[in-house]
Amino acid sequence: MSSITSAMCNHLPAAMILLIGAIALPSAPASQEDPEARAPATQEAMETDMIFTAGERVILTEATTDDLFAAGSMVETRGARADHLFIAGGDITVSDADVNDVIAAGGEIRLNAARVADDIIVAGGDIVVGERFEIGGTAVIAGGHVRFEAPVGQDLRIGASEIFVDSTVPGTARLSGEQIVLGPNARIGGDLLYRGDSLTVDPAAVIEGKRTELPMSDRYVAEDFGKGAAQLFMYFSLSILVSYFVIVLLLVFLAPGLMRSASEMIRGKPLQSLGIGVLYALIVPLLVFLLISTALAAPLALLLIAISVALTPLALAVTAYFVGMSARRLATKDSDPPKAIPGRILWPALGTVIVFGLTLIPVVGLLVWLLAMLFGLGAFARQASGALTARASG
Repeated sequence: MSSITSAMCNHLPAAMILLIGAIALPSAPASQEDPEARAPATQEAMETDMIFTAGERVILTEATTDDLFAAGSMVETRGARADHLFIAGGDITVSDADVNDVIAAGGEIRLNAARVADDIIVAGGDIVVGERFEIGGTAVIAGGHVRFEAPVGQDLRIGASEIFVDSTVPGTARLSGEQIVLGPNARIGGDLLYRGDSLTVDPAAVIEGKRTELPMSDRYVAEDFGKGAAQLFMYFSLSILVSYFVIVLLLVFLAPGLMRSASEMIRGKPLQSLGIGVLYALIVPLLVFLLISTALAAPLALLLIAISVALTPLALAVTAYFVGMSARRLATKDSDPPKAIPGRILWPALGTVIVFGLTLIPVVGLLVWLLAMLFGLGAFARQASGALTARASG
């Protein structure tokens, strides 16, 4: 994927401006030609710069010689053409695309038909890659349930709970999951490396290389750290809890409107909040890497890192506020925000304790922390940029 670096370096300033604009813009308006009221406007003219788009429902028909970025509750490609395609959303469908690389993250992902010259990197819940989805390079997939039928030009890497592979893989196939099934059309030219509870190979499947079962990873044992480490973790956890509680209270009293609007966005448009958060999380590290590799832009990379570090606790604070207000709505049946000072302190504090307590659960806690950060980041960035845009125009 070396072409990603060269492509983005050429248009780096424009990419950052377009990224901010994509987050700040509201959902795309309905198209006059589409009978569905919520269908977005489409664009068919060939572009030469990066394209960023976000909304409730995004239909990609754009064609560009550069990269294409999209985030939304539902994202679908209909003839998209680009160098590299980046997609984040709740429901992703690729029906027609011609790109070099695909990087996608979402809930349900259906890769039906496309021509991908190089690699794909996909992460999601339920992932289906159809036989008309041509991949010239390597496929790297992580998800809950993965069904893979696409022809691959090189290697295949899949990590999921349930894996079904029924395609041609000239190189090595490395599969890690609880249940692994190779269908009758599976053709693996290299080695099969697998790790899982069960492996089922159809009699018609072909494995030309070696079949090797990988050892299970060593499990983490907390007791090994001893009593001293446990006490240190407890003090550290309490300090983090107090810090987030202070941040939540500061935002509640200094920016109450922003907190309420961000919380309402998570409640009313959860997938859009998650999509914007994931898009930000995917793009920022890539921009930082590219900026650091450019000597003149290194200070800008440090600024971007500082902004990202500052946004992380703010994002978690927004999610904690949302959880607290949701608990209040369930307990009191009152959807209006509390006006009295005790209520403005009590419910956000309860949300902070709930979110922080969930993050302490082994394994699940990491997922809770990640989702809390992404939901809060998407809602906070969207509402904050919207407020800044409104203030500038006013």
